[in-house]
Amino acid sequence: MDNLSDLRLFVRVALTESFAAAARIEGMTSSAVSKAVQRVEAEVGAKLFSRTTRSVALTVEGERLLEGARKLLDEAESLKSEFTDSLDEPRGKLVISASAVFGRLWLTRRALSFMCRYKHVEVELRFEDRIVDLASEGIDVAIRIGTLGDSANLVARKLFSDVIHTVAAPSYIERYGHPQRITDLEGHRGIHYRAQNTGRLFPFLFECEGNPIRRTLDPVLVANDIDAIHQATEAGLGIAQLPTYLILDSLAQNRLVKVMEDVRVDSFPYSIVYLDRRLVAPRVRAFVDFLVSNPPSF
Repeated sequence: MDNLSDLRLFVRVALTESFAAAARIEGMTSSAVSKAVQRVEAEVGAKLFSRTTRSVALTVEGERLLEGARKLLDEAESLKSEFTDSLDEPRGKLVISASAVFGRLWLTRRALSFMCRYKHVEVELRFEDRIVDLASEGIDVAIRIGTLGDSANLVARKLFSDVIHTVAAPSYIERYGHPQRITDLEGHRGIHYRAQNTGRLFPFLFECEGNPIRRTLDPVLVANDIDAIHQATEAGLGIAQLPTYLILDSLAQNRLVKVMEDVRVDSFPYSIVYLDRRLVAPRVRAFVDFLVSNPPSF
């Protein structure tokens, strides 16, 4: 294969199943990506994609090429890293993904500290509340919260455990009462989170005698942004479940109070994940080690 850049664009289109998505990730036009794929097709002498106005699918030849192309590109990247990147002086671009609020409140400061230590690493932060595909979206590391459901091709290391607290504003408790048991939730107003990637409404999660219990309250507000839920809870609109890292100041300043602590879930894992490859770039290893060695103090 004469042009690895064109081959890389072919792989990007194959993984995203979209010329437009591949172009957006690479910062190129769809036309430029399409021409690159055409050059690959001309070189291998086979049609690699079946295209319609709505979808892109690999042909049989495309499937065969994809498997070999990913291995070849991984080897090329590893070889490049041998010469341009080392554990003593990592360098190159590092793309990091995390949920929006967690990224702003916890991860950004640590990423900046990492950059101060490793001055030859260029960092791109992508904060959004959805599960990203590291391979297809060109992401080096991601922070995942809770159970890792798609970890077959990923390496995961635990960062820390947080506690999800059920909280309300003092003004809400004064008006509606202080629930202490799950049966006390009847008639209370809930502020619920809706996942951006699935559209699923998250119920409140409790634990009683080792058994998980889920409850959906009468929703006074539903939001797909945890910061909006935090603000609405402080305003006294209802009860919400929020992570410790987000509400430390609110609790300290009595803008929020904990309720139903006897049935809260003990811990919620936060993990850092990266692709399972034979050779991992030193900049990725350095960042993972840096985060694991700098956990939060709460």
